[in-house]
Amino acid sequence: MDVFSRLYHILRARSAGDGDELGEPPVAGTAGTGRSTWSESKQAQSEQNATPRQDPVLAGYYANLEIPYGSDISTAKEAWKNMMKQYHPDLHSSDPKQRKVANELCAELTRAYQELARLSG
Repeated sequence: MDVFSRLYHILRARSAGDGDELGEPPVAGTAGTGRSTWSESKQAQSEQNATPRQDPVLAGYYANLEIPYGSDISTAKEAWKNMMKQYHPDLHSSDPKQRKVANELCAELTRAYQELARLSG
C-alpha cells in the first residue's frame, strides 16, 4: 500500500467516529454495486445491534494501526513499528509531496500508538 492509500485509510478511520459515510463498513454482498437487498440490510443491522458499542475514537486508533479493536499494547507496538518501517518519511525523501504525506501519516500513527499506550497503563 503506498503512502497516499494509507493516508486515505487513516482519514477514513478518523471519519468513522463522526458518522460520515466514508467510515461506514460496506454491507455484505454489495461490493461495487452501491445497492443492498432488504434482507442484507436487516442482517447487517441485527449484527450491529448484537455487538457491543465501541468508542469511535479508540476504534479510529486501532484502525489506523490496522489491528482489531481491543488488541493489547504489545500488538499495537508491533503494528506501529512495522508501519513506521514501511511509511517512514526518510523512505520517501526523493519526492517532497510524498515526504510531507509520510510525515503526516507517521504523526497520526505515532499519536494512535501513544494514546493506546496511555490508556492501557
